[in-house]
Amino acid sequence: MPKKILIAAANYWNSTYQVGSHHYGRIFAKNGWEVLFVSDPISPIHFLARRDEQLKERYKIYKGLYENDIKNVKAYVPMALITPNEKPVFNTGFVARHWHNLTVPNVVRYAREAGFGEVDILWLDSISQKFWIDSINYKRSIIRISDRLDAFKKINKNMKKLEKELMDKADFILYTARSLESYVSKNKQKSFFIPNGVDINNFINSTKKMPGDMQAIPAPRAVYVGAIDEWFDTELLFEVAGKLSEVSFILIGSPNIDINKLKKRSNIYLLGRKKYSDIPKYLYNCDAGIIPFKKAHPVVNSVNPIKLYEYMICGLPPVATEWEELKLLESPAYLARNVEEFENLLRLALKDMDREKFINFARLNTWEERFKKIIYLCNNYPNISANKY
Repeated sequence: MPKKILIAAANYWNSTYQVGSHHYGRIFAKNGWEVLFVSDPISPIHFLARRDEQLKERYKIYKGLYENDIKNVKAYVPMALITPNEKPVFNTGFVARHWHNLTVPNVVRYAREAGFGEVDILWLDSISQKFWIDSINYKRSIIRISDRLDAFKKINKNMKKLEKELMDKADFILYTARSLESYVSKNKQKSFFIPNGVDINNFINSTKKMPGDMQAIPAPRAVYVGAIDEWFDTELLFEVAGKLSEVSFILIGSPNIDINKLKKRSNIYLLGRKKYSDIPKYLYNCDAGIIPFKKAHPVVNSVNPIKLYEYMICGLPPVATEWEELKLLESPAYLARNVEEFENLLRLALKDMDREKFINFARLNTWEERFKKIIYLCNNYPNISANKY
């Protein structure tokens, strides 16, 4: 009989922002597990406030009308009368702890009827879904920490309290960055460092045909893929693009910040969101990958960027702002401390013909390797500690 895992995640299954929880969902499924992937809820109030594409996609998953090419993954987005967020009333402890009781249909009953009332692993990647740890039966419970909650402006004290309770109650904690070690130190005996990785098959088996919206963009091309949020250093990119007018800078992702200044540079191209399955062909037709983050932003220092490995598996030399976690990785990426270094290192990266060193580093950091370590932990719990792992 197949083993089962319930993954509680913040982002919905077919989101363009594929993070660790999505990759683990696919890896567990690939290894014969049945997966229920439950993302954070939507509510009727969302539809009053906006009607964007992401909301439509989440609603389709709620109704079971989504496309999924992995037969043993079942995705779900709960519909709740009220959902936790940073606004008054919605940011209360009551909403944080009890929104799941106001879902239609009841999300716990849905999981049980789907055959996930008892699972081998309960995987918690979303603090908003703490309720699962008291609602279903499981052999192992895991909370995965990939960021410091206190680094986000919109996170309130109620969510921080839920996270603390989860870390105390879960069988073990996985953290993705060495710089998060102090963050989980209260539970250090059951905390294990499992960094992010790369889905080799998604990139190696992809077409390398140039996408239509890239054909008019001249080479050499430096690409960024991912969230364009408050930690994205628009000023740095603006300055570097000005100094390297011969380089085309391509941004793939939806901006959540003001990027009007970037539009003033004729060599910066904003291509918007793309499907995860389409990302490889964009990378294969570029010459370098960039990660221009604000080093001083509190989110950044605990980031172990998936895009770093994805650039490398495509043979792209990454050029990134230097922060502590990237230094600890000891990867062949180029790390810049300021605008001048970013400019000079990008020049070097574009001339770097030894692409194999990047590919080889990525091959050592696959999601499959991470999966094997997690299964080992599960099989040997509780007779293993972080000190011996």
